[in-house]
Amino acid sequence: MHSLQPEYAKQRLIFYVAQDLEQVIKIDVQQLVSELSTSRDWSVSPPNYIEEIDAGGLEVVGGVLEIYSALGPSTLPVELDSRSLDDVEALIVAVRVLSEVMSLSFEFQLDATYVGCIDDGIIDRVLYEGLLVPWRENLQRRT
Repeated sequence: MHSLQPEYAKQRLIFYVAQDLEQVIKIDVQQLVSELSTSRDWSVSPPNYIEEIDAGGLEVVGGVLEIYSALGPSTLPVELDSRSLDDVEALIVAVRVLSEVMSLSFEFQLDATYVGCIDDGIIDRVLYEGLLVPWRENLQRRT
């Protein structure tokens, strides 16, 4: 008899260029997402490239990574939560490098909630101290 793994809730970490867009930027972001998607074994699925027009008529270029949600109703096992954090950190490092090399600004959202930015290769306090540090600390408490 097979034991079925419970289906855990998922969230979307979205990153997008937060400045005027030029074709070269779109190509660089698309290449980044393509390289990222094959760079590791992602816990849910590899990141996907997005290029769309938002409700306000602005062009959105970036990527989306689906991760397991640590929010209820069921408790996410430490191993899955840790893998999700590893995925998010790998994505942020890659975006930081592109941001630094190309002098780009990126903003991040977890579902519809703004969680910070990277500007010219610098990760802001909101992203670092508001998302990554508490996540790491919570995992350390649980292990």
